[in-house]
Amino acid sequence: MSTLMELGMKKNWLYEVVISSFDNRVPHAAPFGVKTRDLKSVAIEMYKDSNTLRNVLAGKEFALNTISDPTAFYYALYKREKINFGRAKMIQAPVLTDSSASIEARLTNAENKKASILIEAEVVYVHIRNRSELINRAKGVFLESLIVATRIPYLPEGKAMEILKENYRVIKKTAPGSKYEDIIRELLDKCGM
Repeated sequence: MSTLMELGMKKNWLYEVVISSFDNRVPHAAPFGVKTRDLKSVAIEMYKDSNTLRNVLAGKEFALNTISDPTAFYYALYKREKINFGRAKMIQAPVLTDSSASIEARLTNAENKKASILIEAEVVYVHIRNRSELINRAKGVFLESLIVATRIPYLPEGKAMEILKENYRVIKKTAPGSKYEDIIRELLDKCGM
């Protein structure tokens, strides 16, 4: 069995995946952000009215599918008929057969938050179909920040600062301790923010 480390996950980074679960024996898929604190378990924050949350709490098992092509997120949200499902190897849940990898997980804890539930699950099995970079928002947000910095003279006063500060917040949350966080902090200093 492969591991989260072999998959390329880093502790406390937030990755975008498609979670698959059964909804009364019917395969269901939805995009979510996931992180690991120890490379043996995963944590996902889900809104209380989420169908996926209902499925995970009912079935106690689900899969996290890593995606190399972001159109899969669109399909999960709006064109589910374009998703190919297969069976997980170690749990009772569907997997996306076109995903780069599947992480099979078993629910261990559900912590009630204000508007959400923090789901924690042990990793039961990791199946890497092909190597690809995990999707973490920091890289794209960093690139957008560089573009915004070049447009400061052309944006309304204060707009660049607003965007860059928000982008810094997102990078700090999704890729703590990364080079993206360090460089955007420098960029904010250079831009006088």
